[in-house]
Amino acid sequence: MTESRGFSYAYILAAAFLLWVPVAIFGGQGYSALLTLAALPAIGFAPLLKTNRLVVALLVLAVWAGISSLWSDESFKVLSGQLSKGTFSINAAGLRLLLTVIAGILVLGAMMRVRPRPTRAFHIVITVLIVHALVTLVMGVFPDMTLSLYAPYSDPVTDAPQNILRATNAYLLGLPVLLGAAMLLPGRWRLVISAGLVCISALAFLLVGSDVAVFGTLLLLVCLLVIHFARQTGFRILLGGLAVFIALSPVILSTAGPALARSDLPISASAKSRIWAWQLATDKVAERPVFGHGIEASKEWRETFSDRPALLELMRETTNRPDVAWERYRILPGHPHNMGLQLWAETGGIGVALGIAVLLLLAWRLPPPGSLHPATAVATAGLIAAGSALFNLSYSLWNEAFWASLALAAAAVILLDKAVRHA
Repeated sequence: MTESRGFSYAYILAAAFLLWVPVAIFGGQGYSALLTLAALPAIGFAPLLKTNRLVVALLVLAVWAGISSLWSDESFKVLSGQLSKGTFSINAAGLRLLLTVIAGILVLGAMMRVRPRPTRAFHIVITVLIVHALVTLVMGVFPDMTLSLYAPYSDPVTDAPQNILRATNAYLLGLPVLLGAAMLLPGRWRLVISAGLVCISALAFLLVGSDVAVFGTLLLLVCLLVIHFARQTGFRILLGGLAVFIALSPVILSTAGPALARSDLPISASAKSRIWAWQLATDKVAERPVFGHGIEASKEWRETFSDRPALLELMRETTNRPDVAWERYRILPGHPHNMGLQLWAETGGIGVALGIAVLLLLAWRLPPPGSLHPATAVATAGLIAAGSALFNLSYSLWNEAFWASLALAAAAVILLDKAVRHA
């Protein structure tokens, strides 16, 4: 099936986006299934017989991550549960990641073949993201009402706040597409709507309490400045900078992190706990720098602050929370909350080299910002910023739902580019 037969894959992506907000509201884990649903019909549109170095590098990285499970302390049955009872799950993180990468490649490949000007599909996606913006603002302005609405479905003390934060993170990935769409407005409305969108989004992020989304907004503004002044090399600077940061993350995070924790900056206790998690992860990197400890091995690093008296003392000093029994808390709660550092710790220098290769190949594959429509350039730079913020401060590296949401957001950027092509 091809675009020339009269049916556009853009409408399949638009149909998938109709579920974007409901999936976000319930914690975002459904993005994996949503990407899969979008990928199945993409088989008929994507150029299956064509490949390139970027695709190969992505697949090799996913395969290497799966191979590392052979020496990981965290091991599961590959499959568990029953499909008929709704308990079926794939427990092997490497396999889940590989399937997500394949699904993402199919969706993005199909979107690249969409003909220009898929206006209706584009309007559907933008409408969905506007709704998501309003939902995020409502969550921030009316927190008690939001928690009461969550009460029948998830615990308002433990689960619901996490779902709200994850829904906010998903909106952070959608924000660049909205900013790109704002670039299509005439005259000064372009600047007014863009500035208003950034300010309202930042306010919503602050009210929700998502430090990561606030950081992502600031990073987005920085990335927009980069492509404004570096119209030929902007994307290479951004993705190359991320690659350098990943390469040096054990050094940077183990030195700059503690310095920030000891400073007088208004850093939350949860953020400071991440800093000490980075410290422990850096120690683990030094133990196996080439091959790493294996995928998801950090789940088994159960050291508490009582096992590291020096860190315990620093945590008490820097948080000023004498009411919290920090000695009982795990230093690293499940994963390092920095994907670059996790890549080092769990897949070693080999995994890092492959990850950097993916970023550099992408950087050199993207057209210069100055050659793109301003809407596409803004959306692309914004998505790099939003993805980098979540990459460095939020999810586990093997959270396939995050990568699925990022792939869908990237597909929306391609849809935006197709909508403005030849406009």
